[in-house]
Amino acid sequence: MRFEAFPTDPGLPRLKIARDPVLMREVFRRHLRPLAGKTYHIQECLLSRVNYHRAVRCTLQYTLRLVEPGTGRERSQWVTGSIYAQDKAEQIWQHLREADPGPDIPEAFQTFAPVSYIPDLKMLVQVFPYDRRLPISPLLLAGPSSELEPLLLSRFGLGDWHIEAWNIEPIGYRPGAAFVLRHAVQARDGATGREAEKRFYMKVYRDEKEEYQALQAFCGRADVAGEAFAVGQPLAHLSRLHAFFVEEAPGISLQQILLQGDDPVAAVGKVARALAAFHQGDVPTGRSHSYEHEISDLKQVRALLESICPQLSADVRGIISAVAMGLAEVPPAPTHRDLKAEHIFLDGDRVSFIALDSFAGADPVLDPAEVLARLAAMPSLSLLPRSRARMAAQTFAKEYFAHVPKSWRSRLPFHYAGANLHLAASIFRSQVPGWRDKVTAVVGEARDSLAGKVWWGKSFFPVMSNTITLKQPISLSMKGVQQ
Repeated sequence: MRFEAFPTDPGLPRLKIARDPVLMREVFRRHLRPLAGKTYHIQECLLSRVNYHRAVRCTLQYTLRLVEPGTGRERSQWVTGSIYAQDKAEQIWQHLREADPGPDIPEAFQTFAPVSYIPDLKMLVQVFPYDRRLPISPLLLAGPSSELEPLLLSRFGLGDWHIEAWNIEPIGYRPGAAFVLRHAVQARDGATGREAEKRFYMKVYRDEKEEYQALQAFCGRADVAGEAFAVGQPLAHLSRLHAFFVEEAPGISLQQILLQGDDPVAAVGKVARALAAFHQGDVPTGRSHSYEHEISDLKQVRALLESICPQLSADVRGIISAVAMGLAEVPPAPTHRDLKAEHIFLDGDRVSFIALDSFAGADPVLDPAEVLARLAAMPSLSLLPRSRARMAAQTFAKEYFAHVPKSWRSRLPFHYAGANLHLAASIFRSQVPGWRDKVTAVVGEARDSLAGKVWWGKSFFPVMSNTITLKQPISLSMKGVQQ
């Protein structure tokens, strides 16, 4: 992995050490205090996520690989470090140290002291599952409750099913925002002796009610009318704990299909038709994401991109200005708003959409724009060959826009440009190796979209030359993005 340095930030000078995972491994070795008399060797430290606001604060998520001396047992541990301008981190630490969250954390999740402070870095450190902004109840980490067991067992079908064992594994975490636990439940039918395993996901975040209600609405509509798509089956809402259970979607993800050797055309066509049906359904949306919200989000992205790649400032501002002028408020429709290939599952002819935590009433063209932006970037972010990415994108665009109102087409180049700016920010936040070159290339893809250079759909999108004028062309060095 090629290491990419942050830009110099005089307001947060200690980022020079904090953003270096090799240096932080040594810092954590000296600083983190094990719990319950245990001993861990920090074998590796990876920087897995960054939330950066220049001269204000930076939150860095590290993934530590721990080894227990003697047994050799390995485990992963998320650790979050927060650095603020001035002395805010120490002030927060002084407030938090009065409480002792350690005893509330189940033993299986105990590694190091849940919260601490590193004076030399002025860094507040939190060890998962402790999170001061997203309180996680110990009840959620202890396995299915007696009230939940019958509900989970009902998903195994007819029979006298009993839980034999379960395995709880954290699979996703965004500090202060959300986390996901996977429950692998092993059960046995007492009448036949048959054994089976099913997997369920528990999602926790502060605004979980909107997603749970959306899942219920989609599932209810599908039960009545039969739909061209499905969503994760919601099972239980633990409103007091800001959590809910959902059953694992059947099949394999579109991401896996694209990376395999089979022809992706049939699968991508199914996804496009299912997404068109998703957008034209009459499911109520409790949240809205208006034109003003989208432009506001793009301006926040602009602030980040300008701070990490100041040479792109004029280009990014020009792109956002063109997007703002080219779009307007449209009637909202059910919109996913986080439609990655790993959030789409196929099981035969059935297409399922998962992870609806950003679901809202919005301009539905946001979704195909994101799908296409991520397909264009996949060859540089994964092992997907360029030819397969091109084939998948062209198939998706042609099939999707054949099943939605023709007027939607004119908005895609603008939303595609915006989606690429969002993707550029995501590439940095996820600390993708070589992120600087990839960010530059993705911004160039946004510019080309506004100039009519959409390589995946020239046959049915109008050329939009002279939409923006750049002082000099962006140098694209990311393989897989077509100029």
